[in-house]
Amino acid sequence: MINDKHCYEMYGYDVMIDARLKPWLLEVNASPSMSADTPTDKALKLGLLDDVLTVTDAEGRFINSPTPRRVGGFDLIVDNGAIQSPEDPTSLPTMLGCNNSREKSILQLNKILEKAASKGDVR
Repeated sequence: MINDKHCYEMYGYDVMIDARLKPWLLEVNASPSMSADTPTDKALKLGLLDDVLTVTDAEGRFINSPTPRRVGGFDLIVDNGAIQSPEDPTSLPTMLGCNNSREKSILQLNKILEKAASKGDVR
């Protein structure tokens, strides 16, 4: 495990869903394969990499703007402490497991960043 604040690791989870739609965790891979066998697999993995690089903010687009609550398929659940829903203080604001359109989320994020840039809020 890398112990450097400038690095991160990505894990792969193998899950099987039984006839009752109950998920079973089979294994966790510390070095998941990023090769793609099908066009769907390729689209999924490219989307994942795009989201990971956006979340890590390698371009510094989020420095002077509020941390986005959603980036692609990722939801912000911790920002200097847990983020709680005002309706239910025991819940986290995540769409995990829902039909979450990463394309719609990225378009919304770009609109927010463009608006901030036009105001001079983002370098």
